[in-house]
Amino acid sequence: MIGVVSTVLGVAVGMALGVLAGAFGGWVDTLVMRFVDIVLSIPGLLMAISVSVLLGQNQYALMIAIAVVQVPIFARLLRGSMLVQRGSDYALAARALGIRRSRIVFGHVLPNSLSPVIVQATLSLATAIIEAAALSFLGLGDPDLARPEWGAMLANAQRFLSIQPELAFYPAACIIVVALGFTLLGESLREALDPKFRR
Repeated sequence: MIGVVSTVLGVAVGMALGVLAGAFGGWVDTLVMRFVDIVLSIPGLLMAISVSVLLGQNQYALMIAIAVVQVPIFARLLRGSMLVQRGSDYALAARALGIRRSRIVFGHVLPNSLSPVIVQATLSLATAIIEAAALSFLGLGDPDLARPEWGAMLANAQRFLSIQPELAFYPAACIIVVALGFTLLGESLREALDPKFRR
């Protein structure tokens, strides 16, 4: 749940910034992209730890911390995709016909720019699950033991490695299988949506 919610938050905020930069261009694009560059210059795990510590130790802080790391990825991706679509023939023809910019952006440019974002979201979901487990392992996850987390399970299993190593094996295997599954799903979506891979 943490991986899914944090990815949805990251996609939503990143898309909002990407639409602002890609639709308006000019000083808006420059301002948004400089903010995104500043966030990207900070290592992802360090940023997630900092946000998680600032917001407190709970499940919602963990979701927001992981989402903050993912925002610049989606913002840059959507902005680049929209810039390509904005210069295409159909967008130029629509502008020549006098169609309003908002209708061109939300009716044509944005829908045609979404396929890379959808693919990246599935790939980022795998990363979000690993980051959530890492933060929980470091003790920055949900303190409520009634809600099990794979990272917290791995941390607690360290005391019993000599007598019951399977306590560490099961959560580690779950993290690997789920992350690998979403990565393979993302690769399959990329191949399905990319015209270069179509026969």
